Amino acid sequence: MSIKELKPINLVFYSKWDSYEKWRNVLLKQNIKLFMWPKDFNLNTLYPNINGALVWDPPEDMWQSFPNLKIIQSLGAGVDHILKKPFPKGIHILKLSDPDLSNQMAEYVLMSVLMCHRKFFQYLVHKKKKDWNQLIPLDKKTFTITLLGYGAISKLVIKKLLYMGFNIKAWGKNKRRPKNIKYYYGKDQLKDSIKDSSCLISLLPATSTTNNIIGLAEFKLLNKECYFINVGRGNTVNEKELIYALNDSILTGAILDVFKKEPLHKTSKLWTLNNVYMTPHIAGITNATNYSACLLKKNFEALNQNKKISNIVDNTNGY
Repeated sequence: MSIKELKPINLVFYSKWDSYEKWRNVLLKQNIKLFMWPKDFNLNTLYPNINGALVWDPPEDMWQSFPNLKIIQSLGAGVDHILKKPFPKGIHILKLSDPDLSNQMAEYVLMSVLMCHRKFFQYLVHKKKKDWNQLIPLDKKTFTITLLGYGAISKLVIKKLLYMGFNIKAWGKNKRRPKNIKYYYGKDQLKDSIKDSSCLISLLPATSTTNNIIGLAEFKLLNKECYFINVGRGNTVNEKELIYALNDSILTGAILDVFKKEPLHKTSKLWTLNNVYMTPHIAGITNATNYSACLLKKNFEALNQNKKISNIVDNTNGY
C-alpha cells in the first residue's frame, strides 16, 4: 500500500493530565482525527474506524470498544501505565520520544545535580538559622555521578554533564561500549557502578526487574556526602529504606520527581523531611508538538508498508 492509499487515521484520546484540544489541533495538521474517551463515544458500541490510541493511564474497559486498534501511543516516555493493566494483544505500543521532552528531562537533572554540587541543601539549613556562611562546592572530578539507565534521555544528560566537567559512570541492563564514561551492566555490576559516587541518579523505567532495585544497601555504597535524584519511576526505589537513609544521614539529600504512588499520600514522611526537594512528576511535561504528530503519522505509514516502526516497546521488557 502506498502512502497515498493510507487509510484515515482516527485516534481515541484519554488523559487526565494532557490537553485534548492542543493534541487535536496539532494532529489535524497531519490529517489525523482525534476523539475523546468517553465523551465522543457511546458505551457498549464498537468503533471499527478507530485504528489508534493516544493515552496516559487509560482505563482498561476502554479497549473493548475498538476492535481494529493497531497502535497505542503513550503520552510519555514510560509505558508502565499501559502495561500494568490488561490491554489488547497484538497491538504496537509506542513510547514517546520527543526532543522537547528529552530536553526538559535533561534540564531537570542538570538543575538537580548543580543544587547538590553547589550545596543548596546546606544553604537551606543555614537560611533557617540565619547563618551567613559561604560554602565551597565539591570538586567536579571527585563529585562522581552514577546514572542508572542508559536510554536516549540518559545519553543526553551524560553529554551535558561531561561538557560541564563532571566525572560520570553509568549502569544499564545490556553490555555496551560508550566513550568518555565508565559503563557497567547487569545485576552483578550494579553495586560496582554505585560505589564511591557522590550523586546517584535514577532514570530507570518501571519493570519487574527494576522494582525496588535501589535501597539501603545501594545508598550505603555512596560517599559520605551524597545525594539521590529520581526522575525515572518511583517503584524502582524502596521508599521505606530511602526515608531511613535520609533520616539517618546516610544520604545528605534527595531530589524526587516520582513516587511509588502518585499523588504522594499526605501521610508520607517524605513531606516532612528537611533534606528532600520534591516535585509532582513534572521533570518532563508532555507537550503537543509537530515533531510527535509527524512521527505518529510516519509510524502509521510504516505499519501499512510493513516497515520498521519507531519507538516500539518490547512488552516483555517493559520499555
